[in-house]
Amino acid sequence: MKLKESTRIRENGTSVTMPEQLPDPPEARIGALRQIVNDCQYAKIDGIMVDLFTANTIVQIYNALNDANKAKYSRLPVYRMADIAFKLASK
Repeated sequence: MKLKESTRIRENGTSVTMPEQLPDPPEARIGALRQIVNDCQYAKIDGIMVDLFTANTIVQIYNALNDANKAKYSRLPVYRMADIAFKLASK
């Protein structure tokens, strides 16, 4: 089931973000992850529930990348971003 709106707030405060429906999905996905970190909440991004710890790790790795790799990294699905982030963070 596809949502018509790009972001909505559930009753308990968690937001559901569907970045593929926004004009610039990679930037929206990173923005949604930053919002999770800022709000200290969890949210569903691209149909995958992302917690604070995972979002924080992804954002820290994203900030450490150069511009060329940021563009590649931000186009990945959230589950691939998390896999790569945890592999890089463990080194």
